[in-house]
Amino acid sequence: MPGVYGPSRRLRLPLLPLLALLAASCAPGRTAPPTGAAAVLPPVVAAPIISGADQLVPLTDGAAAFAAITEELSRARRSIDLELYEFQRLDLAALLLDARDRGVTVTAIRDPSERSSRTVWAQLEQGGVKVVAFPLEHMTIDHVKLLIVDGLRAIVGGINWGTHSPNNHDFDVLASGPVVDNLERVFKQDLALAGQPAVIPSPAADRIVQVLTTHPGETIRAAALTAIGAAHHSIDIEMFVLSDRLVLEALVSAARRGVRLRVLLDSTQPQNAAALGQLQSAGAAVRFYRQSNDELLHAKLGIFDAGTALFGSCNWSRSGFTRNHELDLLVREPRLALAFLRRMEQDWVASPAP
Repeated sequence: MPGVYGPSRRLRLPLLPLLALLAASCAPGRTAPPTGAAAVLPPVVAAPIISGADQLVPLTDGAAAFAAITEELSRARRSIDLELYEFQRLDLAALLLDARDRGVTVTAIRDPSERSSRTVWAQLEQGGVKVVAFPLEHMTIDHVKLLIVDGLRAIVGGINWGTHSPNNHDFDVLASGPVVDNLERVFKQDLALAGQPAVIPSPAADRIVQVLTTHPGETIRAAALTAIGAAHHSIDIEMFVLSDRLVLEALVSAARRGVRLRVLLDSTQPQNAAALGQLQSAGAAVRFYRQSNDELLHAKLGIFDAGTALFGSCNWSRSGFTRNHELDLLVREPRLALAFLRRMEQDWVASPAP
């Protein structure tokens, strides 16, 4: 199936070296401490979630994500593959150059239309890092956020490497296991699209994690619609932009058939006002995220029946689903869904309805 990538066989390394670091950085970021029911929830992430052959560490705020990114760049020994929309962090650029100096092969794919990142990409190229531009078409962007280290571990989700990215609310995972091969297949395919020589492995099935892309592929919207249609009890959504007509119609239908629908939207995106009205009229609980400073609710997350999570770089908009190059994971693992739900609960409680 185009746009769906599966695993191949490879020995994996455990994620134990990161546990102490991540445990110290998994407290809520700039959101006020929750009260009431949310306050009794236990802390997020004490160990990797082992599901099938995959290991997944939920990264539910900027502190956890950038702690993991920094650690992975520092411990790389053979290769770093990086594909990013926004990159302004000079400290992380320095870590990439340090890795190259110690013999690590560093390859990066950039979005040539993202102007604020051009200085960092130029510095990396001057330092000998191989940086290639994703081939854009009219009205498209390469919106992927993907880091693969030594072909063994990957960080993937919605977080950019921008100056203000640590403050935003995003959902990512640190993964090892066959999902990394799936993600590496996407990276190799993108290299080939950019005119670089690359051997693209054949896809194989993974019963826990599906890797989904758009442009190439159109599988993220299909996955969202299928999950919405199959939900029996609950749908929880935390989203930066929610405007796609087909998805909104599916959500309205779900709410009207009795599925409990809860949606938290970023208040800075004007498209979300129409979605809020449409979903509230169908009986859904919908709120705008209340900013404590200048952070964004940058998340792209749907959780279905508290057991399946769809998340990554893709906004639920027509451009996200059809024009942009996006990368999402569909993970059938209730423990990951619960970790993400705990974070959403904090954001929900901090954003009371008017």
